[in-house]
Amino acid sequence: MSDEFSRDTRKNIINSIEGKTYEVTIIGGGITGAGIANILAENGVSTLLVEKNDFSSGTSSGSSKLIHGGLRYLQNGRFLEVFRLLKERNYLIGHTDIVRPIEFHIFTGKKMWNRIELGIGMSLYNLLSGKFPLPRHVRNTGTYPGGIDGYYSYMDGITVDSELVIYNIVSAQRHGASCLNYMEAKAIKKYNGAYSITIYDSISGTHKTINSRIVINAAGPWGNGVLEIAGMPTEQNFRLSKGIHIVFPFSVWGRKNAAVIKSLIDGRQLFIIPSGEVAYIGTTDKFIDNPDDFSINREDIRYLIESISPFFPEFKEDKIIAAFSGIRVLLGAGNDPGKISRDFKISVIDNFISVLGGKITDYRVGARKTAKIVSGILNKPLKIKNMPYIDYSRKSQSLEEIIKYECPVKPEDIIRRRLALSIYSPDLGKSMEERIYTLMEVSHEDPHTGK
Repeated sequence: MSDEFSRDTRKNIINSIEGKTYEVTIIGGGITGAGIANILAENGVSTLLVEKNDFSSGTSSGSSKLIHGGLRYLQNGRFLEVFRLLKERNYLIGHTDIVRPIEFHIFTGKKMWNRIELGIGMSLYNLLSGKFPLPRHVRNTGTYPGGIDGYYSYMDGITVDSELVIYNIVSAQRHGASCLNYMEAKAIKKYNGAYSITIYDSISGTHKTINSRIVINAAGPWGNGVLEIAGMPTEQNFRLSKGIHIVFPFSVWGRKNAAVIKSLIDGRQLFIIPSGEVAYIGTTDKFIDNPDDFSINREDIRYLIESISPFFPEFKEDKIIAAFSGIRVLLGAGNDPGKISRDFKISVIDNFISVLGGKITDYRVGARKTAKIVSGILNKPLKIKNMPYIDYSRKSQSLEEIIKYECPVKPEDIIRRRLALSIYSPDLGKSMEERIYTLMEVSHEDPHTGK
């Protein structure tokens, strides 16, 4: 089997898909669906993944990019959750080239965290991560502005979330899965012990019908919508929360370490994270109703700026070069989105599996639990321990390689997700835009098609 996974590969799959039967069809091409496709394909399960937009076009490209244990979860007594997340963090840092460690400084002071209380929390965080040295408090002697007494230093992980998704997608594709972006599930009906699924290719404007023994709903914020299409009961405690980040040139922050700061407006925990040529601040946490509402308003931008500007006045609105948002799935009741669980929930009705919620850090845990359910339904033993692996890695960052092996269909797929230039490049990718359009053989007037 060829390793090529290009726009032509996609066309060939679509041309041969009509009436085909799969063991599993996954709806959703974010990190949840990508991880599940990867583990099933590695086990030889006949798998189709469909995503109505591009892979990682929703929540999985709008996160804080952190692979972490959730230090603040300790305040709510979620020790087992933190332990599980730290275990996954350690694995991803140690076994992939796309997750790397980054040093954080979490501040102490009158308007920050209490030194003694935070020290206890940091000790527990280290213990749960398998590291036993006591955390050391560093006194601020001018490294940071006055009002910050000092900080504790600790390590967590950082990634490019959209690349982590595509690495899993390509790994799944190379193991025999068929992964299709810009392919939307329009109808799902049970028929003769299997599901008949009508899918729509928004590039060619054509419909196809396939059959699948199992359907997995991994649509994230659109999960309840998929349940409605399938005629399944929706999740009653399904809530959505939007978080935004604002991006600055790296020089505005100028430090290699990240920082954890308490908002001076409402005490919410915020991050300042350097990455390459930029540094970004986030995130907000507000309930919303519409899973397509990725809008960024002035109020949220001003909240982030004003939360940290008394200590770091260099972060000004006129220095913002970009902003991005993501929508989280929350499962539970309450008025404070920050206190509602972000753990995943897996439900099964008549071979229809819904995987809702979850975090990018523990996507492999969700994939393993889902694979166990699939194994039982198919009555087929699957290798699950330590899975899924990521078998794909770029040999270079060349556009030619990305176009040939990572199935971008539109130029924006490269600009926004494969290379995430719209976040990590100070010129938002404009200097590479013409070359991307040329190599993909598309025009600015009609970027949806190509040879």
